[in-house]
Amino acid sequence: MASIEELKGAVNSASGFALPSQYMVELPLIPGSDLSATERNTLCRTTRLPGRQILTTTRDMGLMKQNMAVGYAKDDITMSFHVLNDYKTKDYFDKWQELIVDQNSQQIKYANEYKKPVKIYQLQKGKAFDIGGASFSIFGVGINLDFDLRTSANVIYGVELEGAFPVTVNGIDLADGSTDQTIEVSISLSYKNWKRIK
Repeated sequence: MASIEELKGAVNSASGFALPSQYMVELPLIPGSDLSATERNTLCRTTRLPGRQILTTTRDMGLMKQNMAVGYAKDDITMSFHVLNDYKTKDYFDKWQELIVDQNSQQIKYANEYKKPVKIYQLQKGKAFDIGGASFSIFGVGINLDFDLRTSANVIYGVELEGAFPVTVNGIDLADGSTDQTIEVSISLSYKNWKRIK
């Protein structure tokens, strides 16, 4: 078992623990939506980094049985977003789904019209960056974060979901007793594959 000093040394050499609250999402521009890139990132309340499971089959090798890889499986990515009084977040995903199924003609559109890349980044807390020769702390008080964090923040891990599209946009519950709660919309993204980009 490692000593506390060894643990402290490992944590210090890696610049601390990765924190689940330090992330950024990069969602595509959807025609007809007024939701800006900054809003698409800022209003994202929860997301997850994808995983991959190797699928196996048992194969007889003489007297022994061995598992052999035959493919892989991946789960859809679930995200939730804050909804403001302008409902632009919900409208964004409604319009994306309208790129999949035309609600007037009830026709399915071509995949190249609705499948888009989505990027998810894990950020390092408290890193500084340069803007016009001045140094700012990303998570400092009073800083306006209305710029492209991808090139500014210290991204420690990043993935791209290839060919992503929203298969589910969940309904929104309304209730007269929910006076101290805010509205969120949850969505599920299906995708062809994911690859590491950082």
